[in-house]
Amino acid sequence: MRSTVNRTDNTQYKGIDVLKFIMALFVVIAHTHPLYEINDVLNFLTADVIARTVVPFFFAATGFLLEKKIASANVSTKEVVGGYIRKILSLYCIWTIIYLPIIICDKILDSEESLMFCLFTVVRDFLFVGSYSHLWYLLAAVVGVAVVYGLKRYVGDRVTGIILIILFAAGLLTQSYFGLLKNAVDAGGALWKIMKMVKKVMVTCRNGLFFGSIFIYMGTWIAKNKISLKRWKAVVGSVVCVLLFSAEAGYLFKIGFVREQDMYVMSIPSAFFITMLAIQISVKGDTLWLRKMSMNIYYVHLIFKFIYTRYLEPQSEYNIGLFLFVMIGALATAYLMYRWEIIHGKKNFIRHGHRHL
Repeated sequence: MRSTVNRTDNTQYKGIDVLKFIMALFVVIAHTHPLYEINDVLNFLTADVIARTVVPFFFAATGFLLEKKIASANVSTKEVVGGYIRKILSLYCIWTIIYLPIIICDKILDSEESLMFCLFTVVRDFLFVGSYSHLWYLLAAVVGVAVVYGLKRYVGDRVTGIILIILFAAGLLTQSYFGLLKNAVDAGGALWKIMKMVKKVMVTCRNGLFFGSIFIYMGTWIAKNKISLKRWKAVVGSVVCVLLFSAEAGYLFKIGFVREQDMYVMSIPSAFFITMLAIQISVKGDTLWLRKMSMNIYYVHLIFKFIYTRYLEPQSEYNIGLFLFVMIGALATAYLMYRWEIIHGKKNFIRHGHRHL
């Protein structure tokens, strides 16, 4: 997965490309749990802790690169943000169409609900949740960017930060800290009924409003204020935060608070230090292929999971065989996509490049 923001300043931030490629591999780990049948602790650390830092980092990197683009571009913030939103929405629609056969299988053919309810689910998910499991990120990126820059325009940076922290805290109560909410709200009361009605439409707070926006804002804040951190401090901070993340997640699981595990308090400092590390990494050579590969791996990997769990080994949800099949399939397909894009791009330049010189 990559940001579609063009890097127009002299700094290319190649470390972001490197980290995104590594994180894309952890996305595959999160969806396949290769250590599930081998070691519970290592499986938890890799698939439920480290892999949970991936999306916050992606959001933060998007905000950072967007802000850099705005600072160096000769066009308005509205044009930059509008162009980004249009491009991400196009990708969302394209990949929704690609995944449509799988969506039909999962949400209509395999469902025991009525056809009308299934169609409602498909439409609702496309608009609010994400048309397919991982495509929620694209929708969340659009909403998150719109929310962040909309708030920044009308209420300023400081108030925007406060609002987004409140929204994130509210989302926490529906996810990893659900136990607090459950103990505080009367299950038979009006507030609980309203929350259930909202959940039927929104389904989850893992979206751009409650989740993605705070990290996108973090990225813009780092870029705008030119925050710097020595590399060793970023490394130490990342390691310490991931360890604290694991302690938080493990404890909340132990006491039975967790309903969904996308949002944790420690995901905020973890994303900060990982983003700072990515900015500080110095890389020689071209990282375009890493940027392309990370995006392609993210988009295609669940196709291979669908094939494996539906046709090769339907009775097993997580195992090392699933991981290897998905990882190899995703890497091979991602590389073929990258090569096709490079060759296609060269042909277009040869045929039409002179028009743009």
